[in-house]
Amino acid sequence: MEERRIKKLLHILKHTEEHLEELIRYVQECGYDPEPYKEIYQRLKEENDRLREKLKS
Repeated sequence: MEERRIKKLLHILKHTEEHLEELIRYVQECGYDPEPYKEIYQRLKEENDRLREKLKS
């Protein structure tokens, strides 16, 4: 059960990053400032990386 939850969590972490990358691209393509979203993405990526490391242990 725990292993399944961890796999699901890792899956969600990956997809949140992908969705934010896509959001940034579309915001930029529409001519808006993507910087606030880039900052959020960077913070999310850092937190996700930390959590991934913890889950590997």
